[in-house]
Amino acid sequence: MLKFTAFFCLMLAVILVAAQNQPLLKLRYEENYTPTYDEVIEMYQKLDSHFENAVLLEKGLTDCGKPLHLFVINNSPEFDEAKIREQRKAVLLINNGIHPGEPAGIDASLQFADDILRNKDGMAEILENAVIIIIPVYSIGGHLNRSAYNRSGQTTPFETGFRGNYANLDLNRDFTKADSENARSFYKIFTEWNPDVFLDTHTTNGSDHQYSITLVQPPSARFPKKMETYLEQTFIPALYREMKKGKYELIPYVDYFYHDPKHGIARSLEGPRYSSGFASMFHTIGMMTENEIYKAYPDRVKSCYQFIQMLAEYTSEKSSEIQKIRVESIRESMELTEYPIGFEMDSTKFQMIEFKGYEAVDDQISQVTGLPRFGYDLSQPYTTTIKYLDSWIPAETVEVPEFYILPQNYRDVIERLDLLNIQYSRLQNDSLVEVTVDYIEEFTSPPQPYNGHFYHSSVVTRNELQKMQYYKGDLLIPVRQEKIKYLLEMFEPKAVDSFFRWNFFDNILDQREYFSSYGFEENALKYLEEHPDFKARFLEARQKNSVLATNHRAQLAWIYNNSEWLEKSWKRYPVGRIFN
Repeated sequence: MLKFTAFFCLMLAVILVAAQNQPLLKLRYEENYTPTYDEVIEMYQKLDSHFENAVLLEKGLTDCGKPLHLFVINNSPEFDEAKIREQRKAVLLINNGIHPGEPAGIDASLQFADDILRNKDGMAEILENAVIIIIPVYSIGGHLNRSAYNRSGQTTPFETGFRGNYANLDLNRDFTKADSENARSFYKIFTEWNPDVFLDTHTTNGSDHQYSITLVQPPSARFPKKMETYLEQTFIPALYREMKKGKYELIPYVDYFYHDPKHGIARSLEGPRYSSGFASMFHTIGMMTENEIYKAYPDRVKSCYQFIQMLAEYTSEKSSEIQKIRVESIRESMELTEYPIGFEMDSTKFQMIEFKGYEAVDDQISQVTGLPRFGYDLSQPYTTTIKYLDSWIPAETVEVPEFYILPQNYRDVIERLDLLNIQYSRLQNDSLVEVTVDYIEEFTSPPQPYNGHFYHSSVVTRNELQKMQYYKGDLLIPVRQEKIKYLLEMFEPKAVDSFFRWNFFDNILDQREYFSSYGFEENALKYLEEHPDFKARFLEARQKNSVLATNHRAQLAWIYNNSEWLEKSWKRYPVGRIFN
């Protein structure tokens, strides 16, 4: 009887262990099915209730009124970000479903969370030095807008979400302007957790090739020199090397430089409007995976899973190194005297990489139209060495000020500063302050809005040293703080995704004062009589310009626009700089 009891206990233990090793979640990506929003949240709730070292949190709202969730995985039931930081663990943030028609990361993250929590193949060891935080679905409104006709370039999965969110915004163009509630909630997560490494999962319908997954690399040129060197010589090469050990190889995202990728591809450099560029403003190593839309959906999910697992393992293994280089990089940024606000590709520099593609042809006959079209001949795969143009260099720099002064009426800007915990003080008295200010000399904007704004695509400025009146309550912002890169990217008007570019300061472009030809006549005459040097310049201009000489209003306009009558605030950028 004792032997039977012992045998029964042993078998029960074996059964319990076997049950523990079985997946808790039932994912269906092998069936070309990706879960609905409710199914995604239910699965994370199931993991939350089953494992004490994981929790599903609500972190603010999204545009459709539903909460933005964050799933935290630790090796103990400790989920306070400050206490986790005290343990010197690296933080890896994974964002999914920013474009809900690109859902491979949603399935891959669910599978990864299930596997690491039940310690499949010893994966829980990752959590010794790293904590994994996952946004299950970022564009919830887009994910709820589910249809078989959303993503026209893919045949699987059978149904996916819509590219725009509930407010019809492309959320991967919204990180700096933060029009969406999604972005504001993301700001809270990013500020609280201050991730060391950030991954945003995507799918691309660009070039067809033999790879299931590509990588939009961390924008290393946007980092100070020490981190740029670390990324280029250590971190990025490790990603490709480690992925090559698995089933799915990794190549750079195919950004066209030539018509045919066989002749070469170029490295993209995402600005701060994009997730990886946004992360770089905070010295976070951010990147995007781009699964290949033409590959079978199970392969897309599995290759994304392989990358997530590899990235988590590497982040854990190099936890101390990554955190140290971030601290050193922040210190280096805070000591900069000049900062790059524009970049250009150096087309003379490139490396040679292996590329497995398909022959590109321009004369395939379309089965739809019967006409020639561009395409790839899948019956002609090849492996060759191609150029990879990967060098971006600064094209324009600005001098780093010590302070910015921001008038208090720009409440939309201040709201974003507060969400990101930017440090500032307020003037205690009305003050006349000598500042360097920009004037917007020229700018261009598209005839149609871009993601809800008339983005200023080119900007020309000049600057002046002026004494300007500021008032009690205006913001005095020290630039040399930990988030210095954010301040420079957002407050320098010519920076690619600045507040000015995204129309936050468009009120300065309106001229408030003006003149009438009849009413200004007497004052114009008086001004000419009282300013003989000015009158001489006016007469010279009239003599040299026949159109001006014969146009009464044009002459009054010349006097108005070249004298004190012209308002000094017109086109004057409202953010002042203090250099000393």
